[in-house]
Amino acid sequence: MKTTALTMTAPEIALAHLELAAEKFNLVTEHMTAATRAAVMLAAAPFIGLVFVLALPVICAALTVYYSAKLVAARWSAVARFVKNIALFLAAPFIGLAYLLAFPVVGLGTLAYLGMKATRR
Repeated sequence: MKTTALTMTAPEIALAHLELAAEKFNLVTEHMTAATRAAVMLAAAPFIGLVFVLALPVICAALTVYYSAKLVAARWSAVARFVKNIALFLAAPFIGLAYLLAFPVVGLGTLAYLGMKATRR
């Protein structure tokens, strides 16, 4: 009896073509996904940048307040002395103006008081 080897080339060729088609499909899908992702990022990038631009001043102000509070808490006496000096520096012109306006009135009042005292003697 003679044995013959049966080869099934048709299913193997079909399987090879199926694998090739699957690879092409995956490649096209991958490029399409990348293209879609690029299109979405292109459309969303200005809005993401706008969010960062709008959030940056708020974040900076919050960090400034936080670190300032930590600094004040750590060095309270030095900060209090500094704030007092700044307040006196800013108030000095107004205090000087008040003295300038008050001195003629105080001088006339003193002159009138001493004059009345002298006339009574």
